[in-house]
Amino acid sequence: MKRWTAFGAIAVGAVMVGLDLSGVLPVPYSIFAVLAGTVLVVDGVRRIVELRRTEDPRKS
Repeated sequence: MKRWTAFGAIAVGAVMVGLDLSGVLPVPYSIFAVLAGTVLVVDGVRRIVELRRTEDPRKS
């Protein structure tokens, strides 16, 4: 379940940044979309890297 949560965070973050880049969001909300989207993408990538480290016993 954690892996799907991480993939979901990356997808939602990418959509939020994409909406801002395409100009769909009004100006006052665009900075929040970029900040939140970036945080979600970074958090999702961090979770995936952490899960891969714990799943691979050869790297320990």
